Formats: sequence, structure tokens, C-alpha cells
Amino acid sequence: KRSFFIMTYLDSDMKSSLIIPTLNEVVGMKKIIPLIKKEWVDEIIIVDGGSTDGTIEEAKKMGLKVIKQTTKGKHGAAIHDGFEYTDADILIMFGADGNNEPDEIPKIISKMKEGYDQVIVTRFSKTSINDDAGLIDGFGNKMFTFLANVFYGGHLIDALSSSRAITRKAWDEIKLDDFDMTLVYQMSIRGLIKKQKIIDIDGNEPARIGGKRKMHRIPTAIKLTSQLISEFFWKG
Repeated sequence: KRSFFIMTYLDSDMKSSLIIPTLNEVVGMKKIIPLIKKEWVDEIIIVDGGSTDGTIEEAKKMGLKVIKQTTKGKHGAAIHDGFEYTDADILIMFGADGNNEPDEIPKIISKMKEGYDQVIVTRFSKTSINDDAGLIDGFGNKMFTFLANVFYGGHLIDALSSSRAITRKAWDEIKLDDFDMTLVYQMSIRGLIKKQKIIDIDGNEPARIGGKRKMHRIPTAIKLTSQLISEFFWKG
């Protein structure tokens, strides 16, 4: 069954690119990257935001393509630069910190090839196991997802998940301008505004491996609140 599954998406003409933003994630990279099978995607691109712990050297040792983040910002800027750099049809974001499971990748691609504009791996489904988000983070995620659904007419489960894919067409359509950790929220909201075909698939969020957590609750909550309101005035 597995070989047939792999052949199903390898036979497609749609090129897929896995974009991995990094900033001092050498520990996670050593454990996570070897678990990603080369046949799952057409290319893997590391977008580095200025690592000083050997992340870049380790990535090159693994034979990965590394580009330097040039857009000012955090996680969102790296994703933006990676998506703009590649010419792939399916754009996938993935973390090297252990929060994303490598087995998600073929599931995401398979779902994308059913004709979805965005596929989001939810960390908060009934079957999800979440070892990273505590009660506060979990509540905040559900609250902001609920508000996005109410304000913009969606049925999302995890509007803030950074494990997701988007088509090139859908990416170009939403014209993102948020280069912070909250880029994924803007992806969700503008996708809803544009009536994109979006689906959540069940997933987990394992505990972080090495490195430091880059999301800070209060500044992020303020930014998400501002974003939720400001998107009403977006003239895409």
C-alpha cells in the first residue's frame, strides 16, 4: 500500500517544495531531517535567518539547499522568502524544531492533489496529541480560530498551524505582507476571504527538540487581535 501511495503523487506533474525556516535549530535538524524521505518532495530548501550554532553547516552536510533570509522579520519572513524563491506548484512549510511530524508531509501532498488550495495540519482535533502547547496556548489558538471563522465565514479547526501547504496560485492570490510569527493566521484569513478551498487534517504536535521557543504569548496575542480586525480592510 505504501509504495502505491508514493507512486500516486510521484506520477503527478505538480512540483512540490518543502520550505524549512531555521534559526539555531541544529539539534532538531539532526534528528528530524533524516526522517524526511527524499521521494516525498521534489526539493527541500532551508531558509536561514542567521544561525550561529552550525545549522547552516549541518544542512549543507546533509546535501540540502540553503538560502539566506533577506526579508526582515521572523518565521513569516523566512517562509515568504522560501515560497518566493521556489517555482514549485505545491508549497509546504515545515519546522525543524520537532513540532512537526515528518509523516505529515506525504499526507499533506496527497490531500493537496485532491484539489485543495490549502491543507492545514491541525494540532487540536479529537485525535491529536499535543505535547507542546499548554492550556493557555491551546485556549488562545481555539479562540483566535473561532473568531476567524465567525468574522470570515470559515470552518477551520487550527487557523494558526504552521504545518500546512498552499498552491502557488493560492499563495500569489493572497499577497501576504505579514512577516512575523503570525503569517499563518493571515494565510488562513485571506484564504477565507478569497473563498479558497481549505481543509484541516488531523495531526499531532510533539515537544520541541533543542533551540529556543520563538513565540511570545502577549506580543503574539496583540498582533493576532490587530490582524483579525485589520484584514477587514484588505483590498485584495
